[in-house]
Amino acid sequence: MDRDKIICRCFKVSAGAIEDAVKAGAKTFEEVQAETNCSNGCGCCESEVRDIIDELTK
Repeated sequence: MDRDKIICRCFKVSAGAIEDAVKAGAKTFEEVQAETNCSNGCGCCESEVRDIIDELTK
């Protein structure tokens, strides 16, 4: 995964920030969202954020 890739354009949240949130204990979309602020704008990134979480928590 490219840690520098911006997943949430509204709040400029990178894949690395999402990965860090999961590694810090966030296990659900809502927990990652609260930690990173991702998908609190237009919501277009929600499916990609969920995919990243699923991949990291397998």
